[in-house]
Amino acid sequence: MKILGIACSPRKGQTTYKALSICLASAKKIDNSIDTELIELAGLDIRPCVDCRKCKNELNCSIEDDFPQLISRLADKDVAGMIIGSPVYLGSMTAQCKAFLDRCVMFRRNDWIFRNRVAGVLTVGGIRNGGQELTIQAIQAACFCHDMICVSDGRSTAHFGAALWSGHPDGIENDTIGIETAQNLGKRVAELACRLTK
Repeated sequence: MKILGIACSPRKGQTTYKALSICLASAKKIDNSIDTELIELAGLDIRPCVDCRKCKNELNCSIEDDFPQLISRLADKDVAGMIIGSPVYLGSMTAQCKAFLDRCVMFRRNDWIFRNRVAGVLTVGGIRNGGQELTIQAIQAACFCHDMICVSDGRSTAHFGAALWSGHPDGIENDTIGIETAQNLGKRVAELACRLTK
């Protein structure tokens, strides 16, 4: 069983990547059968969907960019959970995240490949209350369109998902509240994925 993390930041290896790494490490602790993989969109050329409909009956796209290299990893039948992470840009997800989610329409059009996968969402904002929950809900809306099973960050925090603060004076590593939500989200995604696959 595999859980994918998708880091939708335009900046490689920064706070969204670090937060997702913490989240996936927590998921891995739930069961030794869990494999995790973190995909970074930073540095990839992923353009917006143009609704050409080439993907209507096959996992293929007319746009010549880097998205096709992700298709087999996203379609992998071993993937039971996905955790999508985005920084908050002007109260919502990044352009990279939106383009990625729109291009994933091919998995809906081809036998609902993401259906029944567990979905978790993680966001990182520049301030404590910088639009993290609104961004989580926008990403969850796309997950619902795939008939995925969206989860909260679970007990004991149990809200919309993981919400971290990149502007913490001592760095994201010392955002104890945010780190707890990231750990809880990873745990919750893994727990439910294990239940659904057994």
